Amino acid sequence: MAITEEQLKTLPENPDKSVASPGKDHLLQVDGGTTDKASWITVGGQRNAPLDQTADSIDASHKSSGGWKQTLPGLKGWTCSYSGLRILNDDGLTILDYCFRNSKQAHVRFIDKEGNYQEGWCYITKLTKDTSYTAVATYTATLSGVGAISEAKKDATYTATTTTTTSTGA
Repeated sequence: MAITEEQLKTLPENPDKSVASPGKDHLLQVDGGTTDKASWITVGGQRNAPLDQTADSIDASHKSSGGWKQTLPGLKGWTCSYSGLRILNDDGLTILDYCFRNSKQAHVRFIDKEGNYQEGWCYITKLTKDTSYTAVATYTATLSGVGAISEAKKDATYTATTTTTTSTGA
């Protein structure tokens, strides 16, 4: 007896719907718009763009703390250590390079395929182009936050198709 197409469609499904989010679905975008209207451009060739949020550690130890240190969070900050391939004519990378050369703040956001994002202003404090003769050309950049990175938000107009372009997105 062969199983039918209808029987295959009714196979049981795992009731646990929690799913991890693959890193490939998270992108760094830079604002290439105007002061009045943002225009998000995906930085092409991305391999990694970790968002690192930190707080200074303030020593709050005292004699009656039982011999244990106590710390409090101090000033907060954020950085991103971007790395990726050098894609020719990439508008996102052109904007990062311009901001670095002109000591101009860049408006960036970290977005996933569902449209969840965090955004903030930063300086590009390091920009490295690696052009080894035995490998593809790559770029690395350090984005150093100016002020807070936003709380997580949702861009209802964002679609996953904008993840494959380096031109103006949603």
